[in-house]
Amino acid sequence: MKQVNLKAYNRAKLGGLSAKRYRKEGKIPAVIYGESGEKHLLIDQKELSVVLKSVMGKAALIDISFDDGSESRYAVVKEVERHPVSDSLMHVDFFEIVRGKPMTAMIPLHMHGEAFGAKNEGGVVEMHLHEVKVKCRPRDLPEMILVDVTNLKVGESIRVKDIKAPEGVKIEEDLEDLVISCQLPKEEPVEEAAPAEGEAAASEAPAAAEGAEAKKES
Repeated sequence: MKQVNLKAYNRAKLGGLSAKRYRKEGKIPAVIYGESGEKHLLIDQKELSVVLKSVMGKAALIDISFDDGSESRYAVVKEVERHPVSDSLMHVDFFEIVRGKPMTAMIPLHMHGEAFGAKNEGGVVEMHLHEVKVKCRPRDLPEMILVDVTNLKVGESIRVKDIKAPEGVKIEEDLEDLVISCQLPKEEPVEEAAPAEGEAAASEAPAAAEGAEAKKES
């Protein structure tokens, strides 16, 4: 389990104008909600950027501490809002994870190894499912789940039921959902090239001449 620490400050004023002013000061508005209730926060932009970058592509628990001295909370990133043009951080939603209680989370899947079909049979490996929903205790939360494709041959596939989940982790997806497949590349139909303009004119000339001769003879 990956765990990172993040310091948050209580947000005194709400509303769009105050949020804009906070962002100019280098503080990103955020909210954490869950069993302990909703709490509006401000987080240092640089620190938040570092944390988000460190958990990108992984499942991670964030231990959020508060400047008012209240008890810290575990959380996961629920949603990140960015500016549509500049891509700068605008707002972040966190969802509280209660210590010791089962939680659900989306865990990324990563392929491990080189498929036999790709290495020896000219096959192409395609990933159809990139993350799965799991249930576990916070301490058992994996950063990712590795899917071994070493023995995957052309014409074969890996489904959810074939994934080996870490101890204490239960995958809550349809067991028959397709995860990874290996197939021969599809051959694209070859289109016959249309004759060039000059060639078309040349091919039409004899036909026109033959038609003219036939007309004379008649």
